Amino acid sequence: MSIYVYEPSCGENIGETAKRMAIYAVTGRETVTAMFNDIQLTANPGDNADTIVQYYNAECERRHEEYVNSSEYKEKQQQAEEARHLHELMLEGALAAAPEKMTLRDEEGWKKTVETNTDGYGSGVIRFAERWARLMESRISNGDTVEGCAKEASHLADNEGITGFMYGCAVSILSQVWEYGEQLRRWHNLSTQLGNEGEKANENGSTLNPALLCIGQSDNNDSAQ
Repeated sequence: MSIYVYEPSCGENIGETAKRMAIYAVTGRETVTAMFNDIQLTANPGDNADTIVQYYNAECERRHEEYVNSSEYKEKQQQAEEARHLHELMLEGALAAAPEKMTLRDEEGWKKTVETNTDGYGSGVIRFAERWARLMESRISNGDTVEGCAKEASHLADNEGITGFMYGCAVSILSQVWEYGEQLRRWHNLSTQLGNEGEKANENGSTLNPALLCIGQSDNNDSAQ
């Protein structure tokens, strides 16, 4: 029996590949093979597409388990843990040298924002925003500028894994209540823009959210890459 090699198109999911393989195997009365995300698949005449998908999923799981139990994975986990620990130490030291509280120009607005955002997501934004502002104020008191320290301080302040949307929310909040909020807003808009939308936002007083500017197809193990 001859063998036909099927090449999945970019973005094609495993279900589509399996169906096409099964059809080609029956109509051509030959064995069909395909490489899907580095996994070799085979379909013989009469094979069910679901069987191919089940094999693919099982092989993905087997490889995942193999990697999780490997020395490479354990080493990377240890390195990540050490990096997290170092980050916490650096953040702790920087906050110890920073003002105990950020300088507010709208205390009532900040109070209302804190009271409104008590859920896990919202409170995470609040915590990040306050840490970030304190770190920047510490740098500013030593002669730095918002533009010069905002990016580095944001990385240091992020010890909870904020999202792009949360980052944008933090900028928006600080722009309204923090002493240096307007400078932060203007810097953020220009550093985030893809075209000239940041310049327009600075003109009309709005704040860009980077999460809404990043549009693209995400990687997925169920799609051919």
